[in-house]
Amino acid sequence: MRLGTSLLALASLGAGAADKPGELNVLHWWTSASERAAADLVAARMAENGLKWVDGAVAGGGGAAAVKVLNERILRRMAPKVAQLIGQSMNEWADMGLLLNLDDVAARRHWAKVMFPTVMAQLRANGHIVAAPLGVHRINNLYVNTALLRRHRIAAPTDWDGLLRSAAQLRAAGVVPVAFSDEPWQVATVFEALLLGEAGPALYRRMLVQHDPKAFEDPALERALQRLRAWRQLAQPLAPGAQPSAERPWTDAVADFAQGRAAFFIMGDWARGELGTLGLEGGRDFECRAVPGTAGMHLYSIDTLAMLTLSDGARADQEKMAELLGTATLQLGYNRIKGSVPVRRDVPVDELDSCAQASFALFANPATPRVPSFVHRMAVSEVGKSAIVETVHQFALNPNQTPAAAQRRLQGMLRAIGPRAGGAASPPP
Repeated sequence: MRLGTSLLALASLGAGAADKPGELNVLHWWTSASERAAADLVAARMAENGLKWVDGAVAGGGGAAAVKVLNERILRRMAPKVAQLIGQSMNEWADMGLLLNLDDVAARRHWAKVMFPTVMAQLRANGHIVAAPLGVHRINNLYVNTALLRRHRIAAPTDWDGLLRSAAQLRAAGVVPVAFSDEPWQVATVFEALLLGEAGPALYRRMLVQHDPKAFEDPALERALQRLRAWRQLAQPLAPGAQPSAERPWTDAVADFAQGRAAFFIMGDWARGELGTLGLEGGRDFECRAVPGTAGMHLYSIDTLAMLTLSDGARADQEKMAELLGTATLQLGYNRIKGSVPVRRDVPVDELDSCAQASFALFANPATPRVPSFVHRMAVSEVGKSAIVETVHQFALNPNQTPAAAQRRLQGMLRAIGPRAGGAASPPP
């Protein structure tokens, strides 16, 4: 029996977590210091409104472990009332009728009027609003440790050639230029930013939103793959015979950057939130720049929480929580900690640091090419995302695999996945 069929069968039994009225068990993967602080702020605001956040955090960056736990809990008839589900991964859950319809909440709170259209598109599945949004992350960030560069009298680079020159100078001075991890989702996060820089938004969308196999024949893909290997090489230890970069939590790479053990770092702006917990402020202690080739583009991921339908009598509490998540006050507080920016157009962001203000202005500009992240489930299904991440990861770590071979594998996968199906509306550009 397919997992989806099994889950649907259990859904008909009304299974769910046995929380008390007013208690909402929330399954999520926010476990770093900044993520935990952002979740705690939401819990505190809920408590002020008569709701109790019952924490169900699952460690593991990228959320793969949390999705697995969610599947298992539903099969064991212990479903949470609220789960962190994002982007295209919501479609299958909605198809099975497991996500609460939040159309009434969205109408009462005028979400279509106050929230960005790109955000609203990511909340829909089968024509209905099925999740509550919290914040917008920008993925194509290059963090520059300006203090470290000044110490070594190196000018901050503005393009790839400048980056490579700076990296060579740093290595000559005994500094590893790049913070990096071989964890699959982190490797793929770097790759999608590099791909956007080489391909541009139109070709990127043909590849990963429209699933056009012919697009994977473009030489831009080969260039992005080669640059990924080169970027990873810049993170290798200086000492001969030292262990190469290994799989490690993203917070370790943030610590390398924060403590001056690396000058450059490509990662979503949740890293900026984590830097904030270490006392660093964007624009003062480090710079946030676009990955070269992606200036003026916003490669995004959107934090959302979905309400599951498996708990009898929980709807009123779930709708109350969804309404709260969309309020301007919570939006500002949550995103200030998390590193993301509000999903609402009417939230003043002058209290956020300069990096966040720039990200918000870019996302809000109708002329900005806004491109959905495939690694963070905005562009492809869970199965498609996992397959692409694994292929990119294997290529990055296997020097014997050619870019042409990786291109063929990616092309074959997208051909197997097929054109983008129905479900959530395609996000506007």
